[in-house]
Amino acid sequence: MSKIARTSWLVPSPDTFVRSALQTTGIEPVTTGYLPHSLMVKGIELAESISKSMMARTAMNNMLGIRSRALRRQAKEQQQRKEAQAAAAARTVLTNLWSPQANYLFPLLNNNAKRNIKFQQRWLDKFNWLSYSEKLEGAFCKYCVVFAKSGGKGSQALGSRVKHAFQNWKKALEVFEKHSKHEYHTLSLLKSEQFLKSFSSGQPSIIDILDTERMKQKKENRLNLLPIIECVMLCRRQELALRGHKDAGPICFKSNFRAILKYKAKDLNHLKHFLESDGRYKYTSAKIQNEIISSAGDILLEKIVKEVNSAKCFSVLADETTDISVKEQLALCVRYVVGSDENVFVCERFLKYIEIYSLTGKDIASTIVNGLNSCGIDCSNMYGQGYDGASNMSGRFKGTQKIVRETCPKALYVHCAAHSLNLAVSTSCDIQAIRNSLGLVEKMYCFLNTPKRKNVLLSVINESDIDTRSKSIKHLCATRWVERYTAINDFVELFPYVIQTLEKICEWNDTTLTDANILMKAMDSEFLISLQVIKVLFSYGLPLCKLLEKVNLDLKEAVDLAEVTVATIQRLRGNITEEFKQLFKEAEKMANILDITISIKRLSKKCTKRANPSINDPEENYRVTIAIPYIDSFIQQLNERFLCHKNVLKGFQCLFSGTYSDDFDELLQFYLDTDKQIKEMFPNLHFLVQILCSLPVSTATPERTFSCLKRLKTYLRNTMTETRLNGLTMLAVHTDIPLSAEEVLDELAKKPRKLDFVL
Repeated sequence: MSKIARTSWLVPSPDTFVRSALQTTGIEPVTTGYLPHSLMVKGIELAESISKSMMARTAMNNMLGIRSRALRRQAKEQQQRKEAQAAAAARTVLTNLWSPQANYLFPLLNNNAKRNIKFQQRWLDKFNWLSYSEKLEGAFCKYCVVFAKSGGKGSQALGSRVKHAFQNWKKALEVFEKHSKHEYHTLSLLKSEQFLKSFSSGQPSIIDILDTERMKQKKENRLNLLPIIECVMLCRRQELALRGHKDAGPICFKSNFRAILKYKAKDLNHLKHFLESDGRYKYTSAKIQNEIISSAGDILLEKIVKEVNSAKCFSVLADETTDISVKEQLALCVRYVVGSDENVFVCERFLKYIEIYSLTGKDIASTIVNGLNSCGIDCSNMYGQGYDGASNMSGRFKGTQKIVRETCPKALYVHCAAHSLNLAVSTSCDIQAIRNSLGLVEKMYCFLNTPKRKNVLLSVINESDIDTRSKSIKHLCATRWVERYTAINDFVELFPYVIQTLEKICEWNDTTLTDANILMKAMDSEFLISLQVIKVLFSYGLPLCKLLEKVNLDLKEAVDLAEVTVATIQRLRGNITEEFKQLFKEAEKMANILDITISIKRLSKKCTKRANPSINDPEENYRVTIAIPYIDSFIQQLNERFLCHKNVLKGFQCLFSGTYSDDFDELLQFYLDTDKQIKEMFPNLHFLVQILCSLPVSTATPERTFSCLKRLKTYLRNTMTETRLNGLTMLAVHTDIPLSAEEVLDELAKKPRKLDFVL
């Protein structure tokens, strides 16, 4: 009885029933516990004693009455749902109907082929009620399609422009002018204005006003569903798994979503009553969770697409990766300028993941263009495209950037600046001494990366009196070479403790003794010098890499930063004699820990694998054979890798040449101001600056989504569908875009539901 939702004289509340039962307990031999129930039992016994057939007919009539009332209530609810769906469809036709773009090519129909007449775009501009159907290849009056029931004299049946498409383009203007003066057309216009006014203001319909109980139930349903949607959105914003081992039945603590929902219900009595009631529809199932996630993702995507299309200029960023279920995922992002006045800023947004099955340039290009079109973005506004330097992406003949430019010729390709820096660092490290030194550091990490040996290193560090920032040596990143600076720096800092660890391992009586001795012998003079040179050069590249990954960085600033880095390294190269002395002293300190002296390798008459100058001084020898070649190679690679970015900027020299180059930031702020007067005075300069700011600098944003992908799609959730994955990623990535549970609930209400919550 605790599940009773509504009490009556025949259905008492629990308190009333218990009080009545206690008054008769022990007095009557048989008690029903409630006076109306006792009277009903006595009446049934009396009717049964008079005539059993009459009793059966009475019971049957009661059951038929209950059934008929239930059927009438069900029919009424179905009618109300149909009315809501019809109203939503009418609003879509009147406000969000597809309209061909200015460059749309209208087909030539057979009945107009002789005269070579097509539908004209100017007709849509002249008659605001006119719409064109791409599927039926004809014209309609959108207002009469929704509201007109009959037309003409004597309520004649409606024909072209309403029931079927109008295609006689020869008489189009005459027919359209005549249609505008019809009485039923004028009446349809008035009905549409009243309908949109009522719909936009949120005024309830006449049925809702008359049926106050239904309106009350709607509000109660919305009140119960909003906390459920908020719990789903909270789990997604925090990247928590919604489902647990058991995600059905009563609300329990078996999953994050259900645990948070149950905790929230402690403070909301209406939610607690809704979840614990006997009703069938609780809106907590896995299917509803997916619909909530999908609706939230669609709302966020719609907001982003609206910003991109209003900007009239954007660039596409794309990169691919393999997820945990061995599926190739293409991350699609856009870069554009948004804001007004002093709040103008560059924005990079994630759109969606697209599963691809082929990595050829043609297939990736078609996937990118189709993905943008499916989101609703106008590809004619694409002015830039940014990818990595792989041949299938950057190829001049069959690469993705080339094929995309065939569809969008204004889209300039810009090689990711962060990838360019990474390639410059990796290529310059091909010098034998540098390559061997990095390889030995990696071998050292692999050797000590076991529980037993790592524990020895940690104990040596803890026993020392010096407090070190790092407690273990790091793995050299296989792809991002600039990030190796952290590993090299930590290795140099922990070098004395690494040597002590190897010496202790050499005392063990097992197979690791030989490996430890080999590593000790491999750390010679060349290794120590190379390690110091690598540390210095990587320290110049790491800040540049961090800056190139920023969203608000434009292409000119990226090139300027690269030139500043090159100039700094060139000053190092010009003063290499003094700078190398300091490096040589640091190497000698490390050599003292190894109990060795810095010496040159033996000289030979013919040596093809390494430098072999006739220099007996160790400092000068290593400066000539290691430091100078490595620095020169690094400078050369930076100049070559960023040459393509400088070539792109040649088309924008009018913006920052001469005396205006120093005040480029003020120039950007002035021309990007969305004030109409400035746009009208300098339209070309305004748009040129907007294009420059929209051009991609790096593909860091798509790669950041890969980190989110690893957190969302784990080995426990590797069967996740693409729709759910995109919704989860949108909620996890775009935390700065406001999204309320009310918006998600309104989006869910666009489909027919078991619970009515459409206000």
